[in-house]
Amino acid sequence: MLYPQYQAFFDPERGAASLRVLRARNAPLILCFLQQSFKAAMYAPVISHDLLTAHLADFLQEWNVVEEEDDVADLGSAPEEKAVKLIREWVRYGYLTLYTDEQGQDQHTLTPPLESVLDWVAAQLTKRSFVGTESRFLDIVQKLRELVRESQHDWETRVAELEAQRADLDRQIRELKITRQVQSFEDFQVKERFEAVNLLARTLLRDFREVETNFRDITQHLYQQQTTLHHTKGSLLTLALDALDALRQTDQGRSFDAFYQHLNDPRQKAELDELIGQVFDLLQARAITPADALLLRRLKPFLLGEGQKVNAAFQLLARKLEKIVAEKNLQDRRKSRELTRDIRALAFEVLDRPPPPAAVFLEIDGRADYLAPEPEITLKQRQEGIKARTLRVAEVADEPDFAPLVNQQVVDKTVLIAQIQTLLRDQSQVTLAQVV
Repeated sequence: MLYPQYQAFFDPERGAASLRVLRARNAPLILCFLQQSFKAAMYAPVISHDLLTAHLADFLQEWNVVEEEDDVADLGSAPEEKAVKLIREWVRYGYLTLYTDEQGQDQHTLTPPLESVLDWVAAQLTKRSFVGTESRFLDIVQKLRELVRESQHDWETRVAELEAQRADLDRQIRELKITRQVQSFEDFQVKERFEAVNLLARTLLRDFREVETNFRDITQHLYQQQTTLHHTKGSLLTLALDALDALRQTDQGRSFDAFYQHLNDPRQKAELDELIGQVFDLLQARAITPADALLLRRLKPFLLGEGQKVNAAFQLLARKLEKIVAEKNLQDRRKSRELTRDIRALAFEVLDRPPPPAAVFLEIDGRADYLAPEPEITLKQRQEGIKARTLRVAEVADEPDFAPLVNQQVVDKTVLIAQIQTLLRDQSQVTLAQVV
């Protein structure tokens, strides 16, 4: 199964967006502008459509960018028109997402594939001042310890580990009381760990968009399934609920639920704020200027915003399910009215042609039987046609009778005009009910 997946990934027509942007002729324009707009010093996960269009128009004019793929008709167009066209194409190609917020404003975010490409290209273009290996090795060791420790089911082993940790803590406390010296991180260790935290934060924000994309994919799948005629209301609801349950039961869905519980915990939010404040106090005390300080300083608002977008995608799916139920109920009512109308038409067709007495409607054990008593047969001719009746002026206290409006009779315009003129003598305007 691997080779077909590689073929689909490198398909020039329907390949992945990450590969398509690298193959594009204007790849430098796309990657440079989106990196500068979304992931530069002023990290912005969401940008409005109007602001992004204005920035792109300024970018095209500042660098005098000439598109090789421009049509002859677009050569003399203004930068604003080119910017609108380019952003529309980037949304269609899967580089940007487009959605409407609660205020009705169009917003754009990077798609997860393009954000991965931007990170990779930025890593290739930017030479790091140093490669941090110590913190990553210690992080690996710490995670391995946590994996082994938290996966134990033997309580005696867990007790032994906790006692060993308590003994080590007691030893450290005794050494500190004796030496009264603390070994702290050096500047290179602080920088290394700060960059590692920033990298994890960027990865976390990108993972949010993947979860949001999963919800939107389910919604789009429901739209596609709704167009098929063989799906009923129950089957669509079953399809949606099964997809939601499958998403929540995946490792990604369960991890997101656990993370969101941590993020909404007041104690952990307060601890996160306190830790971030202490880190920046440390950086200021040591005169360390990190390359990307804004992301960590505004990490909690960014995480809350991305989490709300995921919840908004879930709410969109819920509204879609509600709409499906309403549409299906409306369709069922329409179908019932159509069936009733067809039955009535068939009944009028056979009204003058009753079935013969020997007709069998239901056969049980070879004997004819009727579910209803025999109808009373009469030779009287049915009365058909429309009877003419005289019109009367409705009084104010009476309920208006609109039946004469649809009565198939010739209306005497002379009488009608005289009636209207008489009513308009005493008032400036009259209603249709008063006239008839």
